Amino acid sequence: MYSSRRYFTRFALFGLLALVISAFAATMPTHAADDAQLNSLRAQGVIAERFDGYVMVKDNSTGATAQSVVDRVNAERRAIYEARAKAQGVTASEVGQVYAGQIIQKAPKGTWFLAADGSWTQK
Repeated sequence: MYSSRRYFTRFALFGLLALVISAFAATMPTHAADDAQLNSLRAQGVIAERFDGYVMVKDNSTGATAQSVVDRVNAERRAIYEARAKAQGVTASEVGQVYAGQIIQKAPKGTWFLAADGSWTQK
């Protein structure tokens, strides 16, 4: 059971982390062609977003294409999460969960999301 002080500290840390990540995300360079491919595959339901800030293949009908996009996106996100975690003194997993909330908001219509409890929702 968390004490109220520990709970407040953790809550404040997540809030600060979310602000820092938002500022960082706004300054990140974008790869328009890569983003277009990812968005297209998400909108088609081929690639899904996960609660931990990573992507996965949901519909394997495209085979290697979707898996190569997933591998590239997850590698890029892992590098970002690990760098942010190191700078903030938190875990990469915590950073990924904060990013997941922002990713969900920006994902195109039709994107599937896997929740931590294993349930699926579609935007």
